[in-house]
Amino acid sequence: MLTRDSVWGLITTAFSISNIEPAMEYGLQSAGPALRIVSLVFLLVFAVLILACIVGLAALPGKIARRRHHPFADAVNVAGWLGLPTGIVWVLAMVWAHMGPRGNNVSTDQTNRLATQVRQLETLVDSLEQTQSGAQS
Repeated sequence: MLTRDSVWGLITTAFSISNIEPAMEYGLQSAGPALRIVSLVFLLVFAVLILACIVGLAALPGKIARRRHHPFADAVNVAGWLGLPTGIVWVLAMVWAHMGPRGNNVSTDQTNRLATQVRQLETLVDSLEQTQSGAQS
């Protein structure tokens, strides 16, 4: 029959230090401290890179909105930073950053045609002014 003392004895015997096998040795045992330092450096560099990626992703909607001269660039920037933990608001901030202001649907072809018409009208007005001033003198 198992008593409390016999169970306690089995537990202490099973977990005693003398029953633990020695650690496995590896071929580069002498390089152990150097390898630990190298692995620590790799972990720190990896952590810094992950942090830089997170900061870059959080700031991305605001940068895009500023580059596109969005009228609400500051709000898009705040939505990008606040939406990063959830992800949903960050995606909405990216969409918002790419949306242009409404009513600005003039194409470059239309702009170029209007600019040439304005130049033609300016030359016509200049020639009319010259003929007008020549007729008065």
